[in-house]
Amino acid sequence: MQGQLISNRFMKKTQLVGMVILFLFTLCDVNGQIVINELDPSMQGVDDREFIELKGNPNEDLNGFIVVVYNGSNAQSNLTIDLNGFVLDEDGFFLIGGPALTEAGFIVEETNWLQVGQEAVAIYDADAELFPDGTPVTDSDLVDAVVYGNNQPPLISLLDVLTPGGFQLNESAEGLADFQSFSRVPDGGAPQDPASFQLQSLTPGYSNILQCDGGQLALTNASNESVCTDNELVLVQFSHTTDVPEADLTLLVVNALDETILSVFEGSAVNLSGLGDQSLEVWGVSHNGPLDEASLESGQPAAAVSGMNCVSFSINTIEIQGVTCSPPACDGGVVTDAGGTPSAIGCDGLENALITFGYTSEAVEAEYIFVITDDEQMILDTIAFPQYDFSELGVGNYQVWGSSALGGFNASTLEAGQPLSGVLGMECDSLSTSYLDVQILDCESGSFCEELFISEYVEGNSNNKAFELYNPSPVAIDLSEYSMETWNNGASAPTNTQVLEGTIEPNGVFVIVNTLATPALFAAGDLVSQVTWFNGNDVILLYHNGEIIDQMGEFGVDPGTAFEVDGGNGEMAEYTLVRKANVSQGTTDWELGQYQWDVYPQDTFDFIGFHNATCTGSPEMEIGFAATDLYIFEGTGAEVVMQVAYPLQDVNVIVDVVGGTAESGLDFPAVFPLPTYTFPIGLLNDQSFTFAAINDEDPEGEETVELAITISSGEAVLLIDTITIHIQPSDLTYPVYNIADVRTVNSVLGTTDSLGVSCELRGIAHGWNDYPSGLQFTLIDSTHGINVFSPLSDFGYEQVVAGDSLRIRGTIYQFAGLTQIVADTVIYEGSGFLTEEPTLIQTLDESTESHVVTLKCVELVDPGQWTNSAPSFEVDITTGSTVYTMRIDANTDLFLSEAPMGTFLVSGIADQRDFESPYFEGYRISPRYQSDITEPVYADFEIESPWNPNDGPLEITNNSQGAGSYYWDFGNNESSDAFEPEFSYSEDGTYEVTLIAYGADGNCLHEMTATVEIIIVGLEEIKARMQFWPNPTEDRVFMESSVDVQSIQVHTLQGHLIYEQTINGRLTSLSTKNWPVGMYVVSVATRFGWTQHKLIKS
Repeated sequence: MQGQLISNRFMKKTQLVGMVILFLFTLCDVNGQIVINELDPSMQGVDDREFIELKGNPNEDLNGFIVVVYNGSNAQSNLTIDLNGFVLDEDGFFLIGGPALTEAGFIVEETNWLQVGQEAVAIYDADAELFPDGTPVTDSDLVDAVVYGNNQPPLISLLDVLTPGGFQLNESAEGLADFQSFSRVPDGGAPQDPASFQLQSLTPGYSNILQCDGGQLALTNASNESVCTDNELVLVQFSHTTDVPEADLTLLVVNALDETILSVFEGSAVNLSGLGDQSLEVWGVSHNGPLDEASLESGQPAAAVSGMNCVSFSINTIEIQGVTCSPPACDGGVVTDAGGTPSAIGCDGLENALITFGYTSEAVEAEYIFVITDDEQMILDTIAFPQYDFSELGVGNYQVWGSSALGGFNASTLEAGQPLSGVLGMECDSLSTSYLDVQILDCESGSFCEELFISEYVEGNSNNKAFELYNPSPVAIDLSEYSMETWNNGASAPTNTQVLEGTIEPNGVFVIVNTLATPALFAAGDLVSQVTWFNGNDVILLYHNGEIIDQMGEFGVDPGTAFEVDGGNGEMAEYTLVRKANVSQGTTDWELGQYQWDVYPQDTFDFIGFHNATCTGSPEMEIGFAATDLYIFEGTGAEVVMQVAYPLQDVNVIVDVVGGTAESGLDFPAVFPLPTYTFPIGLLNDQSFTFAAINDEDPEGEETVELAITISSGEAVLLIDTITIHIQPSDLTYPVYNIADVRTVNSVLGTTDSLGVSCELRGIAHGWNDYPSGLQFTLIDSTHGINVFSPLSDFGYEQVVAGDSLRIRGTIYQFAGLTQIVADTVIYEGSGFLTEEPTLIQTLDESTESHVVTLKCVELVDPGQWTNSAPSFEVDITTGSTVYTMRIDANTDLFLSEAPMGTFLVSGIADQRDFESPYFEGYRISPRYQSDITEPVYADFEIESPWNPNDGPLEITNNSQGAGSYYWDFGNNESSDAFEPEFSYSEDGTYEVTLIAYGADGNCLHEMTATVEIIIVGLEEIKARMQFWPNPTEDRVFMESSVDVQSIQVHTLQGHLIYEQTINGRLTSLSTKNWPVGMYVVSVATRFGWTQHKLIKS
């Protein structure tokens, strides 16, 4: 009988003879007691398959039992599940699951009903009515409990009650929270025993004794991410981490595009020979019996592999790029315009109909020609020079192909009217894999350079974000008719809008920058705007008189990841994008627009503040390095890339050393200047060389080499003409210091005293990796804390886990006032260590930097700053006397939550962003999880005004939230602590009523004040009768009185006077057209005194 498939999320076991014996053993639980057997609160994507698995005697009745989930933020219940009417199955299991876990015996309809922590789950032998939401944690009638978290510190308020003497389970202890559950091994066991749980693959509703486990795959050699598949033997070795190492392992080589099987290998190695140029994936399959041979055949879907017994896929797949490495004799390559764009537009008879081409090819020695065809791919003309005047062909659509040949071409196959497919070379030939799409229009003006467009886009580290607008026209442009918008995360309306002002001169630029950008970028800004809050998956729009004239990104649903640029060579996240020099107007077609950008590394600011564009379609030839900086270690090498655009002539360049601290011949080979590099006409191929750093075995810090490009022949514009190579030490002798030893600062300037000191620091990791392309987190020892940073590498420490013990080697630096150790070595020494407990403080300063602190009683200055924009956003918070910044990172479960309203305590890691000396400002706090923000207390009430005490006590409605007690001050030396006090004034007048709401934990308070007008009217004085119509009213209300009216006043319910008029008569009308919708109090004065009447504006 064929067994059941075990997916990479859920383990399903077959009923084998050996397992029957195992079940007979594991059913012998302690006294047959019902226990929590497995728990999974975290998973990939939407949390709709969370579950709690119970274990006890087969078919046992669950009447009288309840399951309670406790919230770690307040140690109170937030869900109670009544098990009356349910029974354990024939194997003694019962499953409680989310809405997508249809096999569960009890389904919770909400998603995310099990939080990732800090939380607890408990079983009670009790009535569900005794546990309404908000019930404090208790051990009365407790049967079993589990307290867990996700890299959070132990929550003593839950542990002491539910598992005395136990510990808090950590689902992220192995960095696989989305793929593992807390599982008792063996099943059942003693209650309240966290030591009986381990992290392993999920088995909801089945035994936790695994028969196979797909586990994780990893490349033994990381360089095998790309391999030459044209070698005879291409052996790639893998390591396999699994909870069942005795099971068999089979590796599937899979086509990454359609996930079908290409080849199958037993064991931990594959041979990728002969698979050509394609993207591959390697899947791991763990199994304890034969696999079905038919399901392993080439072309079969990999996900359908099955077997006789237990089958389990690895939780990850390994991506490998197969490459044909031996250069072909002929290679048509890829044809684009000279800037690398796949399409071009020109005007018939005008100068921009002269289109310049470019190509990339691996057969650089072969002859190359360009073939112009119509849409039917019939030859119209051929040319060897990479430029063609399409005015000779007139208005229409054309294609430019490339063809490579050895020994020349057969001339007859190149004649006009011949099919493109018939082009032949004398020895070999190859047609390009793509063509340049050319559109020639009938235009009135040959210049497209008439309208503004976005010329640069910066999406760098943290808040380094900016736009640059360019004026390509010959006249100054008034910006008052222009605006910009960002539509964040698939929004259906603009998230931020910026109306522009000022003027851009001809060929000038206008830079819009983020207020928190680094000084180097901020200084280039002409305008600071919230429209720069974008993160790569947002649509950017430029308007002129309400019409979109340029666009980045595509409207629709949130893509989840950054929009692709230049066919995947870049993205709208973590890159600098510069509009190509041959682009002379904006576009609203992102499919076309994404190819109009040159891509540079994150935080490249070399091009901000100026731009060059041409209206002829033929810009000057451009050459430059691909990046401004490169980091390598001693004894290693790295590829240095030079790029070219618009190659209309042969240009020779020389690369030489022009500066730096490293010594030629000692720290790097004395080979500079390098031999001449030639950039041939038409060829867009990058040129590169390997820079090697010598390991001189001398203890020294970072050394640098500055390399520069100079042109030896030909003419071209040099873009990034200098690159700095940073050589990181591999042999430095590091003294070991306490963190406090390197954390002292100058008391006047705020600069770190230990700048440039190389050392080793030891401590415990806190937070998360804040720099995905490298490494950034907080390290704390018993003396102090420090920020750890590396722009180069994560050094194999792929996931920062709070509680990890680490040794960090590097050099002390300072960035924006924040003291850092720039790491060159990370040594992992263990996990599960206690993290720093928060210290209660009232101010952030240098002493709190890189510590876990609790800032007492703050509230948001502007809730509108809570944007939930990835990868992080910042909000201002105030203590009442000082404003600080609170940073919310997308790595935390606070991300996508609602803004807290009221006063609250916030815990988190303190740091600093101060770009100007002295560095004693810009302190921030970054909470790590939802429980770091206590439930806010928010004072809010409504009071009827004006009010006549003869009508009874004041009408007060208390709308406060999160409060445990109240204090009312009525402005006349009288007070109350009631929720909604019954209070009356004895004298006329205007009073300020203040409510102070105290938080349930007693730490914080919040207050609100409103004004009430008291008008005492004796009952015997009320002799006038009033009539108002229509009521409710929209634009005008009429009033008629039985006696003469002297005056009229209209107040809001908050007591604000909005209308007053003196009248001598009995009939009048009031215009309500401009009043806000709501309820009002109309006070009318007659000789008998004042009367009050309610009026509704609809």
